[in-house]
Amino acid sequence: MFRQLIRHPVYIFKFAIYVLFICFAVIFYFSGILPDLDKSVKNMYAVIILLYGSYRMVRTYQDFKAELRNENEE
Repeated sequence: MFRQLIRHPVYIFKFAIYVLFICFAVIFYFSGILPDLDKSVKNMYAVIILLYGSYRMVRTYQDFKAELRNENEE
């Protein structure tokens, strides 16, 4: 699968972006950034960013597998 991923560099870029979203969510949750925000609002932001990054990563993986299937059929 990694060889196929190397042949499609656009998916490497997309996966990297969504991994960054997940990392930012973890950093935002555990760090002292914006200490004046209410803890529940800060947690909500972190969860929203985490869910978005996870959802988009799964969708990108599904798109990647669909593209590989289409290439194999041709």
